[in-house]
Formats: sequence, C-alpha cells, structure tokens
Amino acid sequence: MRLWGHPIHPMLVHFPVVFWTVAAVAYVAAATGVEAAATVATFSNGAGLIFAMLAMIAGLIELRAIAGDGDAMRVAISHMTAMGAAWFCFMLALVMATAAGARLDKSTAQLTGAGGACAGFLLLSVGGWLGGRLVYEFGIGVTGRRK
Repeated sequence: MRLWGHPIHPMLVHFPVVFWTVAAVAYVAAATGVEAAATVATFSNGAGLIFAMLAMIAGLIELRAIAGDGDAMRVAISHMTAMGAAWFCFMLALVMATAAGARLDKSTAQLTGAGGACAGFLLLSVGGWLGGRLVYEFGIGVTGRRK
C-alpha cells in the first residue's frame, strides 16, 4: 500500500511512537504525583492507540508482499506480535488510569496504568527494532530490493 510510491506503514508508525513515549513518561509522572501529567497521559495515549491502529492496518496490507516461508516473514510475525502486545498494554494503561480518575493517591489502578505503559514502551522498542530489521536487513518496502 503506497502513496506516491512510498509505503504508508512507515509514514504512520512515527505517530504512535511519539504519542506513546510521551504517554509512558506522563503515566509515570502521574503515578508519582505530578497533577497535569494524568491528562497529558490520557490524551497522548488515546492518540497513540488511534494512530497505531491505522499503522497496523497498513502493515497488514503490506504484509502480503513478504514471501511466506522465509526469515523475513518470521521477523514480520514477531514484529506484529510485539506491536500488538504494545497496543494491548497501552489500552490497559488507558483503561486502568481512567478508572483511577483524577486522584493522585497512587491507587492500584493508577500504578497498573503506569506499569502497563512502561511494559508497552518496552514492547514498542522491541517491535521497532524488529521493524528496522525488516527494512534494513531484508529490504522490505524498499523499491527494487528482494523481499
């Protein structure tokens, strides 16, 4: 799936990376008592979830271009698994932090939200590294390179 010759998936992935990085930091800050951080975390996480869903849809469409029996497909499946798990962790963080509300009392829901965001960030990092392997090692999405 391309737009003016450029694959759409790589265009979209930067948005959830930025939004979720901000969200993870803000969730930790909210759990330690910074008042405005909970609002920042909620909105940046929500935006990250929406953009990640768009990136995942584009990635699934681009997955068809990868040969089904090679190392690239195995890396692609690992990439998808890590990113899907990251999405789930950030969704958990959003639900748990929203359940905590505006309280800054280090409630279980609030701490679970921060923990989910941190786990999601780690998974996001692993998934990003695997996505980089697809491009730089296997040439996926690069015009004129083997698949």
